[in-house]
Amino acid sequence: MDKAILVGLDLNQYNMTTSIKELIGLAKALNIEVLLTMTQKASRPDGATYVGSGKVLEIKQAVDALNADMVIFDDELSPAQIRNLEEILDTQIIDRSFLILSIFSKRAKTKGAVLEVSLAQQKYLLPRLIGMGKILSRQGGGSYNAKGPGETKLELDRRTIENNITKLERQIKVLETQRDTSRKTRSSSNIPLVSLVGYTNAGKSATLNQILKLFEIDNKNVFEKDMLFATLDTTARRITKKGYPTFIITDTIGFLTRLPHEFIKSFKSTLSEVSNSNLILHIVNGIDPEKALHIQTTLDVLKELNADAINQITVYTHADLLDERAPDYEFWISNKTGYHIQGLVESIYEVLFGSMISTKLEIPYDEQHLIHTLNEQTKVLNTEYLNEHILVSTLMYQKQLEPYKPYIVKTGYSNNL
Repeated sequence: MDKAILVGLDLNQYNMTTSIKELIGLAKALNIEVLLTMTQKASRPDGATYVGSGKVLEIKQAVDALNADMVIFDDELSPAQIRNLEEILDTQIIDRSFLILSIFSKRAKTKGAVLEVSLAQQKYLLPRLIGMGKILSRQGGGSYNAKGPGETKLELDRRTIENNITKLERQIKVLETQRDTSRKTRSSSNIPLVSLVGYTNAGKSATLNQILKLFEIDNKNVFEKDMLFATLDTTARRITKKGYPTFIITDTIGFLTRLPHEFIKSFKSTLSEVSNSNLILHIVNGIDPEKALHIQTTLDVLKELNADAINQITVYTHADLLDERAPDYEFWISNKTGYHIQGLVESIYEVLFGSMISTKLEIPYDEQHLIHTLNEQTKVLNTEYLNEHILVSTLMYQKQLEPYKPYIVKTGYSNNL
């Protein structure tokens, strides 16, 4: 197990204690043991070594005394800062962005995610080759030496990396075309898309699993664990239940404050599903003291993805751990007890399909195939086979009504879901 010292610079821009705690979580996600955390207050970063010269000497003493394999900085470092710190401290230097990209590298499983992680890593490394050359060629020290998915080691040749970037972008473009084709097929069948988004470890995967449980969809659960970036690949599930219209729900990668710029650019292909959603479920850890920051972080990413105008339901998790009653103006659930999951699903249907309507339809005998669709996707109350037509009384959502307009005898709103 690698052993690390974590270093943060408090510029009074965010909560330093919370940020260091998050950095510890990121290190643990890579099975890195944290030996010590160190912070310094400053008005601006030192251009040469990020922290002041006195703090660098303190870090050096700690590295030698604790025999640390690496020093991890809670910010993105410049190539010059990496080079200077590595020369002084004589150990592997990792910044926050590199740490996050290393987690992505470890977690990527699907072809799309592997390509996007590799692209993000190489775009990150390209301007830092001079500063990181010695680090990446180390025989000892930390083991996170820019290893990408399916690779032993990234080449340190600028031209090679530039060629790799071009090749990866071309492969991702092919995947984007395939996704566009799949999206158009889904769109032509009028199946709406719901996307779960939120801060990493907010409970997105657990929420999806609760919805699957409610619909008794077996063997389709997604991986969930109390750790940062437990899942990386986008997971899609088709939600089908007799008497209800179908929709698709996806669980996307979690967001984080100060995400590497390369992440957003490289993962736009995966995150494009969010931009094409009919509804976004913004999942928030309701008991996290930093939830306001987490909400804003997610909203900022959605804006960058041009998804900020899509209908949203903000869902707060961990209702079972509240000390007092949840506010009426907020939507709370518990993935542990299943509290209010049914209400969440009803809200999803209402946003996607409108209000429930009681409807009477006269279906001609030469169009009896419509009876099967009505039985599968609406709540059929009564069916009468008369001389000239089939009279069907049913409850359906407002947006399901369109294809049946020629057959309507009577409609009226209903509160019975």
